[in-house]
Amino acid sequence: MDSVTAFAPASVGNVGVGFDVLGHALEGIGDSVTLRRVAGDGITIAAITGRVTELPRDTAGNTATRAVEHLRRRHGVRGGVALELVKGIPLGSGMGGSAASAVAAVVAANSLWGLGLDAAELLGSALEGERAASGAAHPDNAAASLMGGLVLTEPGDPPHCTVLPAPQGLVCVLCHPDLTVRTADARRILAPETPLADWVRQSGWLAGFVAGCLRGDLAQLRRCLRDEVVGPQRLPLVQGGAAALAGAAAAGAVGGSLSGSGPSVFAWCTPAVAAAVATAFRDAFGAEGVRAETWVSAIDAPGARLVAEH
Repeated sequence: MDSVTAFAPASVGNVGVGFDVLGHALEGIGDSVTLRRVAGDGITIAAITGRVTELPRDTAGNTATRAVEHLRRRHGVRGGVALELVKGIPLGSGMGGSAASAVAAVVAANSLWGLGLDAAELLGSALEGERAASGAAHPDNAAASLMGGLVLTEPGDPPHCTVLPAPQGLVCVLCHPDLTVRTADARRILAPETPLADWVRQSGWLAGFVAGCLRGDLAQLRRCLRDEVVGPQRLPLVQGGAAALAGAAAAGAVGGSLSGSGPSVFAWCTPAVAAAVATAFRDAFGAEGVRAETWVSAIDAPGARLVAEH
């Protein structure tokens, strides 16, 4: 093949209850990467288009090229490639944009070079790309964008991932206000230590959440989809965020939180109240003079895939 195009979806990082270990893919929005064989050796960026164009163009600083370079060196691939990135995910949105670019890039490279790598190998290189954006290789967004659905990632190198059953009868409403929160900044403000009592409570909520997914117990999910450690530290960064989440709860949401580091927020709810939840989100941000857009997505949305091979 001379060129390959891959798409990787946006994602909800943390899913509120599982900081850095839970994520799920989103329908309807994502990034695309095209890799084309060219003369020479190494990787160059041919174009960056879409919602965001002002991104690093050096190999080490761009999440997509850094991920491909890691894959190339790891497997001894020679030859030149030019990369074209189409950004469908806003910058600093809390929707896993840096992860999606890296994931789309390694999926395209795996096909172009005929490497036949599994998801675990691809995730390792995608996380190296993620490191370029935030300084940390947190896997919650990348694993969900790559594999699709609701993904739990265990610690380790490489990390082990489990796709959890998405609760039947629920959808995700995601709202992106016209604000920007840089992931690196949102990580920097977090307290370096967590009191033992808080850690125990949050561990209990995470365990209950996973059990609720496995059992399909909506009442348990309603009790346990909460973040008492990270979200309260970050929510003041998002103008109107607290009111938006309160409005979603009043509209009938099962639970919700910041999406990743924000400013986007999400809520899980039944399809019957999804429109009301989306309206509550937009109205809360609108009351602060902040424009916002919303999406309604399946929780078990598909992950990254090839869209063209030439």
